[in-house]
Amino acid sequence: MRDDYQLKGPKVKLEIEVEAGVAEALSQMEKFSKHTRSELTNTALKRFIAAHKDFLPPAEKPKS
Repeated sequence: MRDDYQLKGPKVKLEIEVEAGVAEALSQMEKFSKHTRSELTNTALKRFIAAHKDFLPPAEKPKS
């Protein structure tokens, strides 16, 4: 299960602002689960992106 959270591929630093409650929950999850903050955040964002494809621009259709 731990491998599901590992960061794979190239990494980039990203600075974001979140609500205080979200930051506190993330800190608690990090301590309890032994996953890094980056692993938890990356997994959560991947799941959000998968569930909200409508937030992405439409893919360009290949020209015939």
